[in-house]
Amino acid sequence: MLGLVISDSFKAVVTIYILIPFLVIPNIILSGVIVKFEKLNPNISSPVAIPFYGDFITARWGYEALAVNQFIYNKFENQFYPYDKKMSKAKFKKDYWNVEIKGRLENILNDLKRGSRSTEFNDKLLVVYNEFRKEGLSTPDLKFEFTQALKPDIVSIDIVTAALKYVESLRKHYIDDYNNARDSKDAIVTKFQSDDNSGFLKLRDNYANESLEEFVTNKNESSKIITFKGEIIQKLEPIYMDPKFKFIRAHFYSPTKQIFGKKLDTFVVNVIVLWVITILLYLVLYFRLLKKLLESGEVVIGRNLKNSD
Repeated sequence: MLGLVISDSFKAVVTIYILIPFLVIPNIILSGVIVKFEKLNPNISSPVAIPFYGDFITARWGYEALAVNQFIYNKFENQFYPYDKKMSKAKFKKDYWNVEIKGRLENILNDLKRGSRSTEFNDKLLVVYNEFRKEGLSTPDLKFEFTQALKPDIVSIDIVTAALKYVESLRKHYIDDYNNARDSKDAIVTKFQSDDNSGFLKLRDNYANESLEEFVTNKNESSKIITFKGEIIQKLEPIYMDPKFKFIRAHFYSPTKQIFGKKLDTFVVNVIVLWVITILLYLVLYFRLLKKLLESGEVVIGRNLKNSD
């Protein structure tokens, strides 16, 4: 559709040939495969969601839909995905989140005992407060009762000590979650192998894609965790992470997207977006909007030149 709009709007064939690379190259570079969105200019990108300019790249919607759908719903991974998702969350919490929060709390505790606060005291406390607040929403049964006391003018040694005990209890909770999910997954694997071990291996070889797995799990990403705007952001295994935004917007490789509070598969949402883009381009072509815009621009330029003469 975009090609038809261009060919309809410009008279010279040479002009069309010149424009083609400017249409194709951005779709390749900004599809999310060649260059990760967060690796682009930090002033116009975000580590928690796809930047606005990525929303205009049709290749990004198509590639993400295919990658997510192929990874989750192939005949091999589809059987293990719910357990892999639980294991991924638990692994992040117990191995990365726990260490980060515990380290910040110990630094805060040392400052309080010493009686002098470092320049990073408030920033570290803000991260702990935000993370405890989010954790209370996701696991209300393990909510930290003194979250509101984690503020610079209220926090005390006793509060921080209680917070450290809370973090340890969370670590044990997520260890149990991980072990339970792993046992459930192992039970399926054991059943497969008892029925026909060669059948299990054949299923894995036919449908599991290691290269695709590297992309959707960020396996080669060195930074598994970052701090952004007072929150800890997970960069590990985005394919298992639920979106944090309420309307379509999400991190790259999100398994679902939200529309009016309802979670839909990324494949479905992305295909809808592609159809919307196609319909909009069809209307531009049908009413020859770009051609009319260019012609009106030529008229305005011509008038200005005459006035200047």
